[in-house]
Amino acid sequence: MRRVLRRLGHLSEDGVIGNKGRVACEVSTSDELLVTELVFAGLFQDLDPAQLAALLSCLVAEHGFGGSGGKGKDGKKEDPVAMIRTREMREPVERMRELAKRVATVVLEAKLPVDVDEYIARFATGLVDLVFDWCGGAKFADLCKMTDAYEGSIIRAMHRLEELLRQIIDAAKVVGNEELQAKCEAAQKLLVRDVVFCPSLYT
Repeated sequence: MRRVLRRLGHLSEDGVIGNKGRVACEVSTSDELLVTELVFAGLFQDLDPAQLAALLSCLVAEHGFGGSGGKGKDGKKEDPVAMIRTREMREPVERMRELAKRVATVVLEAKLPVDVDEYIARFATGLVDLVFDWCGGAKFADLCKMTDAYEGSIIRAMHRLEELLRQIIDAAKVVGNEELQAKCEAAQKLLVRDVVFCPSLYT
């Protein structure tokens, strides 16, 4: 694992933790290696807050939302990027998948067990359209019509996404990236609203 961290720039040859390592230490809700690559690749710079939230949804999507590149009804493999309705999200998601492939390849070259295709498929695209529309002001009932997933699964995923945004905000503070911090805070404001974030009767 140290070889992986050195190859990805988290550690120096002397074992000193760099900025990448500091960012990774703040992330626990999703894959910290991929989140860190997304931050340092500059992928977030070209996205507005709604697009940022929609892209990060790939990192918290649970099974049941689809968009993982499985087989369709005709038996052919689905293209998870092509399945995204929001066209402006396709390129960022494709770039995220390329970074995921790079991370998995580095892990594989370090002799650690990983299936590259399975690793990439973990980051499903089935929430991208839902989150993008939600951040644009859509009603929760509209989201429910867009997926076969249970309402509770949607809400749980949204809460995980908000937690991931909070962790990236903390990471941005650690490395002094004020632009990323502000963008994540703006995405958080768009996300946290209405019935999805109402306090539970049981809490």
